[in-house]
Parts: sequence; structure tokens; C-alpha cells
Amino acid sequence: MTRVADYSQVLIKAGVERSRLLSKRQIKSLAECRSLDEMASQLRGTAYESLLSDIREPNAAKLQYVFKEEMIRVCKKILAYSPKRIRDSLENYIRYLEVENLEILIKMKSMGAPYDSILSMLHLSVDEILGLKGRFIQAAKASDVSSAIEAFRNTVYEPALSEGLKRYEETRSTRFFDFSLDRTYYDSLLNSAKSLPKADRSAALLLAGMRVDAFNIITIIRSKLLDYPPHLTFWAITRRFYLLSENQIRSMVSSGDIDSILNSIKETFYGRFLTQQRSIEEIVMAFERKVDSFIMKRINKMRIAEPFTISSPLDVILRKEAEVKNLTLISSGIEFRWKPEDISQFLI
Repeated sequence: MTRVADYSQVLIKAGVERSRLLSKRQIKSLAECRSLDEMASQLRGTAYESLLSDIREPNAAKLQYVFKEEMIRVCKKILAYSPKRIRDSLENYIRYLEVENLEILIKMKSMGAPYDSILSMLHLSVDEILGLKGRFIQAAKASDVSSAIEAFRNTVYEPALSEGLKRYEETRSTRFFDFSLDRTYYDSLLNSAKSLPKADRSAALLLAGMRVDAFNIITIIRSKLLDYPPHLTFWAITRRFYLLSENQIRSMVSSGDIDSILNSIKETFYGRFLTQQRSIEEIVMAFERKVDSFIMKRINKMRIAEPFTISSPLDVILRKEAEVKNLTLISSGIEFRWKPEDISQFLI
């Protein structure tokens, strides 16, 4: 089968989903809403309407759950119509949604949360796509963290969960699960991109590589804010690099303070994404969104130049992700009574 025939169905579906995305004008208008009721009202007539219909008294958490469910719906449709040769790579990319589920499940299980409360926080729709929904339900019913981990035996998560469980039993801290799972996800993402056919590799490698580098940079900054010792920071980051070298990463990790880390970043390709903000958290937030915007623009150019490659399904998935990140930021900003201009500066 030719590439044109191979990609014909997913290009049609991607076009439909692209047409349903919110416009920049709509996003700007939503950022100016004075209440979450007003925000929900403005989302009538959009792809989110049916999911919002059951919410009577909206809060940020309820809305954000709906936003992510809509994003998962788009991912499911794009995966279903994508060529088999790229499907594994696309599944590996969206696996971060399942990792988030796992991290939530473990935290709630460690706090002794009941089964119904745990399920209400999980997006089991993504576990349907990736085939582990039954495992998550079994884990939510488990009596403790160790029993919950047992539900994921013989899955891609078993090594990371076993590593996290060992440290959890020593410290009673669930952060080691986060470290192991995040590191495993990013390692797998880069490996998956490198294994694609040559025509698809450049777009997937750009996405995976820059996300890996950004993850390492952000983790190093936040580790310094939390006063983690260097050995713990090294444990939390990946050993994979794209536009960064191992020496640059080591320099950041061994820096004595945040300013030194930022100066090290400025000397790399990623220095262009650092901006002056009121706090370190705002610097990180703006950095992450500027990296996302750069990736999205580059992959869109690749899609236009070579539509019959993985860049076409990736483009619509990334656009939907950006939309959901914007909606999440807006809903949180409204709930915390941020000024519209403070919200707008962090939109993608």
C-alpha cells in the first residue's frame, strides 16, 4: 500500500478534528470570563458541549476532567485511523496520560482513599485505548499500595513500579514512583521515535527529543526549589538527550542555586525559551509553553511539506493538547481570580 493510501483515512479524520478546534479569538474570549459559569456557557456549541451538559455547578477540577476526556476522544479517533507502522509510536506518546493515572492511583491508595473516589479521579478512557483498564480497576480495589502495584505485573510499568515500591517501603514517599514512571516514559518515547521509518522519524524525534530535554530542565529547576541533593535529582531525570549534552545536564544539576541553573540553560538551545517573570514557577510555566509552541509550529510546517507522514496525526494531537492546556490554565486562573492579562500571557 502506498503512503497516500495508507494515510488517507487519518488525514480526513485529522481535518475534521482540526476544524472543531477552538479559534484564537474564542480562547481569548474565554480568558476574559469572570466566572466558570460564564466559561461553561461560552463553550456551548463547541466539541465540549455534550460533556459539559451534566455539570450543574462548575469548578475548575470538574471542567478540567471534561477537557481531558475530550482530548482523549480525539487521540482515540486519530489512533484508530492511523497506519499500523506509526500506531505504536503514537500510543507511546499518549502513554503519559496513563502514567498520570498511575501516579494519581498510587497517591490516593497511599492515603487510603476508597475505590469510588479513586475511580472518579482516573481517566479510564485512555486505559481502554492502551488496554489496561481492567488492571486499573483491579488496582483501585486493592487493599494497599503493594497490592495495587501487583495488578501491573507483566506490563510495561512493572520495572518502574518495582523500583518505586522498594523506595516507598523505605521512605513511605510516593515521589519515587513519580520519578521512576516519568523517567521510563521519556526513555521509551525517544526510543520509539528512533525506531520509526525514515520518512516519519524527523517529526517524531523532534517532538520526543525536545520533550525529553524540557522534562530534564524543568525537573532540575524544581528539584533545586525543593532542595533535593544532586544524587536525587540525577535519579529523577532521564539519561537521554536530544539538543543537550550530558555535560550540560551535569552542570545544571551541580549548580549551587536557581540563577546558576538558569545561566546554564541560557548557554544552550533552550535559552531562547526563558523569559523574565515574577517568580521561578512562572518562568517554568512560560518556558514549558514556549517549548510546546515551538514544537507545534515546526511539526505543522512538516505536515504541510509532507502530509503523508506521522506529522499529520501528531499535528492535530498537539493542537488539541495545546487547547486543553489553555482551557485548564484559564479555568484555574478564573477560580483563583487572576486578571485576564495574567492568564493570557501564559497561553500557547
